[in-house]
Amino acid sequence: MYALPEVIANKVIELLGSIQYAKDDLQIECAEVSLNGDFSRLVLLSSEHGYLQELETNIISVLKNHEHNKKTRSNVKSNQPVNRKHHTKTSGKHLRVTLAGKVIEGKIIGETFVKVFKIIGFDRVIKLNKKTSKIALFSKTPTTGYQTQQYVDGWYITTHFSNDGAKLFLENIANELNIPIRVEIV
Repeated sequence: MYALPEVIANKVIELLGSIQYAKDDLQIECAEVSLNGDFSRLVLLSSEHGYLQELETNIISVLKNHEHNKKTRSNVKSNQPVNRKHHTKTSGKHLRVTLAGKVIEGKIIGETFVKVFKIIGFDRVIKLNKKTSKIALFSKTPTTGYQTQQYVDGWYITTHFSNDGAKLFLENIANELNIPIRVEIV
């Protein structure tokens, strides 16, 4: 149980100890009931003892599985600190859109989306009633949750996309509106 925090490990040990005490008490009670000839009670107590035994086995199995997974996932010794590189959200790539002879490039997807939609015309895109992750692309009110939105000209525009997803989304909109477009990930 080296991989568990000490507080959790102590509580698990305490739980296993309590289960063992309860099993011992049930065994003693089973012996007394057996001597008295109360076999219906003996069956009930034996069933409870079996349940506790199964619970104990399952807990130990989960702990062993956790320990095994921890060992196989980690190639770093457990007593060494783990060095993690700072992970940034962006891949360093962005979209370049060629539309009506203009090249549109923003630093982030949201900028590019807004610029493209302004050229196409918000009204035309809004009529398509597009959604992403069950959230309307254009909305008069902001959505709650993780969705990134930009407020432009009275509209909240959802701009939470991966580069690949944004490329496909813009191509799909242009296709539905019969607008020639070229979208590149650069």
